[in-house]
Amino acid sequence: MVSFAHTDDGTAENVWAVAHRSPELPAQPLRIGDMRRLIVVAAHPDDETLGAGGLIARAGRAGVPVTVVVLTNGEASHPASSTHDPERLAALRRIEVSAAVAALAPEALVRLVDLPDGALTERLAEASRAISAEIGPGGPGTWLVAPWSRDGHPDHAAAAAAARQASLIGGVSRFEYPIWAWHWSTPADPIWSDGALRTLDLTPEDWLRKAQAMALHRSQVQPLSGLPGDEAIIQASFGAHFERGHETFIEIETETTSSLAGDFFEEFYAGNRDPWGFETRWYEERKRSQTLAALPRQRFGAALELGCSIGVLTAGLADRCDTVVAVDIAEQPLLVARARLADHPGVTFARLTLPAEWPDGSFDLIVISEVGYYFSAAELRTVLARCRDSLAAGGVIVACHWRHPVSEYPLTGDQVHAEIGGLAGFECTVEHRERDFLLEVFEAAPAQSVAQREGLVP
Repeated sequence: MVSFAHTDDGTAENVWAVAHRSPELPAQPLRIGDMRRLIVVAAHPDDETLGAGGLIARAGRAGVPVTVVVLTNGEASHPASSTHDPERLAALRRIEVSAAVAALAPEALVRLVDLPDGALTERLAEASRAISAEIGPGGPGTWLVAPWSRDGHPDHAAAAAAARQASLIGGVSRFEYPIWAWHWSTPADPIWSDGALRTLDLTPEDWLRKAQAMALHRSQVQPLSGLPGDEAIIQASFGAHFERGHETFIEIETETTSSLAGDFFEEFYAGNRDPWGFETRWYEERKRSQTLAALPRQRFGAALELGCSIGVLTAGLADRCDTVVAVDIAEQPLLVARARLADHPGVTFARLTLPAEWPDGSFDLIVISEVGYYFSAAELRTVLARCRDSLAAGGVIVACHWRHPVSEYPLTGDQVHAEIGGLAGFECTVEHRERDFLLEVFEAAPAQSVAQREGLVP
């Protein structure tokens, strides 16, 4: 753990403000559209407000059920106090956290676990069980948000570890929030390059509720008395980090999932030419027509199709593009695809394991259709980075994915599109959302609509 004290000068907030406006801290927006439940873990009362108060407020106003799990009572916050012993501090801070969470989201539940402050590392099993009890069966849309494992405080690291153990159940999206790292680290510290940073811009209402909640943690933001040992823990310079117009989270990849391997697909295609029904299902024909109709230009030069399968969509792309490079991880579907498009000299096929293997060339169009959720979150980010690097100037990314959960898949379709939507420098110009699938087009910002390109609107 890092050695620091709340009385240290720490890194000034204006240093972080400059870094947040520069490439020094690359972050993508935190997209909360798929959040159906929010469980926030706090090692101590006030962690939830400092690190995730705006998120709690946003979820509460949206009608998302919120539970805050407070692992300790924070009774060790003032070890040198002569006016407040640990028992009195515990009672006070329990009242404060209940009032603060009510200010953030009046319908939110607060679970006080009553583990010893400063000793969470020795009580990980109990902490994990308490968090697991709130997660229940989990499932898509369940968000678990806990202190950052690299925050420098042993109780925060323990809370992160307990959340990790509790989230091994499937379908839980996990995030962590920094608190003390804003104080002891700097923007150049390598800890910030290790995780996928996400930021949530706070609305004025979110910000106000957070400020009101923080003021309710009086034992932390105000002196307990004028005597030595009763000084405020959250002093003005430190508190400034939590008066920003945004909150920062680190998205944690679920360790139990990895990209699906080639063997999975070879077995899936064994003895079955078209296991997904691309050639026979009206659902697939209709979706394919909508995908082609969403292309923002009548014609493209070079196209790349990831996960082409048996080449049915590839045939449609061949009619709209001068050349198409179509890749897949399995050989069996590629045999069918090559036969289907044998008379199209502009179409080439390659068996590649993405993202480790990648086709050469620059492309005007990249199609990611029903393939993104086969990757782990980390490998999907690598795939998208390679897509960005392979796009020609003015290039287009088209993505289309099934939205229903599939137990074997590492990600959901909505998670895939949230990741694509966070690509720096791109904006979504087409969005078609159905109960069954999501179809989106992404172009380099600032992008023109089809009508603008044709001079129909300014």
